[in-house]
Amino acid sequence: MAYTTPNYDFTDWLYNRYVEARRKNDFLKAFVFLDVLNQFVIWTDQPKYRQQKRYAKELIKAIGKAVKNSTAHRLLLRGEEGQREFEQKMAAYEKELNEIGYDQETIRELVIDKRWNYGND
Repeated sequence: MAYTTPNYDFTDWLYNRYVEARRKNDFLKAFVFLDVLNQFVIWTDQPKYRQQKRYAKELIKAIGKAVKNSTAHRLLLRGEEGQREFEQKMAAYEKELNEIGYDQETIRELVIDKRWNYGND
C-alpha cells in the first residue's frame, strides 16, 4: 500500500469557519463549527483517518488554548485560505508603506520583518 499525504481540507474548512465566526463575534456559529470538529474527532475511528483525526485534535487544542487566553479572535486561518490571507495582508502592508513614502530598501526590510512575525502582532 502506497503512502498518500492526508487531505486536511475538511478539517481546515471547519477550523477556518470557526476562526471567521470568532473574528465577527458570532459565538453561536463558532460553537457550531467547533462542535462539528469535535464530532469529527469522535466519529472517525477508521485507520485511514488517523492522521486527520490527530490534526483535528491539534486544531481543537489550539482553539481551547486561544479561548483560555482570550485570543481566539486572533487565530490565523489554515491551509490555502490562510496562505491567501497572508499574501493579501503582506501586499496591503507593502502598499501602505509605499503610500507613506518609504524607500524600497526599507520597505523590503519591513516586509521581511512582518513576514517573520506574522501572527505575533
